[in-house]
Amino acid sequence: MIRLSTLLAESKLKLNLPVDIKNLHKLFKKNGKQLYVVGGAVRDAILGKTPKDFDLTTDAKPEEVEAITKQGGYKTVDVGKSFGVVIVNGHEIATFRKDIGKGRRPNAVDYTDIKGDVKRRDLTINALFYDLGRGEIVDLVGGLADIKKKKIRTVGDPKQRFDEDPLRKMRAVRFAGSVGGKMSKDTWEALRHNASLKGISSERIRDEFIKGMMKSQQVSPYLKMIDKLGMWKDIFPGLVINRKTNKVKDYKVQIANILKLNPSDKVLSKLKSLSYTVQEVRDIVHLLKLKEFSSKDIYIIKKEQAVTKLKPQQIKMWAKVSGKSSTVLKIWKFKLSVQSKEAISQGYKGKQIGDYIKQRETELFDSK
Repeated sequence: MIRLSTLLAESKLKLNLPVDIKNLHKLFKKNGKQLYVVGGAVRDAILGKTPKDFDLTTDAKPEEVEAITKQGGYKTVDVGKSFGVVIVNGHEIATFRKDIGKGRRPNAVDYTDIKGDVKRRDLTINALFYDLGRGEIVDLVGGLADIKKKKIRTVGDPKQRFDEDPLRKMRAVRFAGSVGGKMSKDTWEALRHNASLKGISSERIRDEFIKGMMKSQQVSPYLKMIDKLGMWKDIFPGLVINRKTNKVKDYKVQIANILKLNPSDKVLSKLKSLSYTVQEVRDIVHLLKLKEFSSKDIYIIKKEQAVTKLKPQQIKMWAKVSGKSSTVLKIWKFKLSVQSKEAISQGYKGKQIGDYIKQRETELFDSK
């Protein structure tokens, strides 16, 4: 049997841990159980980033996790207990396990050891464990070397990993973008052979796509990978894609640019069906309407602008990439000024008042 000590990384890792995690480690050690930090926090620390949250893993069964943490007065939430996960102080503590079934939530789990647990993880750079006692990384799959080479590689057979959860295909692309690297040959070929996202909820696709743009070192290479793999048909089904990329990392501006070859009303209905938030749809569609703008619509556009959450910097970005720079900025700076009393003083009533205001605002806009 391979001893874990022979697989420990040669270098130490200084991981700044919250006090409660350090105390939890002491509790687990006192009870003869292992506790590791695993996944993203370890990867980010190696890359020099500050981890935002910490996932933990252990050889203790869920019932044992509850009993151990109770000794320290910690409150637990067992919403994932059937999958081997207990939430303690906001931290997920997962028992070493093998997943039975496919998808984000397996049908069942079978408990194992650390060498069995690592096999269920998606990418080698996300399959690193941090030994809190030794301050060392446990690397069973070559993840450290892959981080150094900026190589994205699945743990084990890529076809099997992607088949277990197709969203991992987008995650592989996202991490290639975030580390500014490339995929291993077998991982890329598995994606080229089958990049379908069929069966994934629109909400998960939306979340992963936005993360990919926001976390990429350079957004253009990330979008080009999406394009080469033919993922657009699942990310924005039924819409025409603008394949001319730019460096803008703001995701609302970038999505508007990707979809600018489509009528705004079509984008409106499609984004709603794809689980984008009401505010995201409102803001993205507003950007597209600025590109479609006719001066007779200035009153409506400005009223719609008032309920967006777009910032001046986003408008400036859109002005550059939309091809309508001067018009976009002119619309944004224009202020509505005509009041109903002006129309009333000239004898207009009812619907005529609104029509008069719209016409006057158009005249004022055109005169600028």
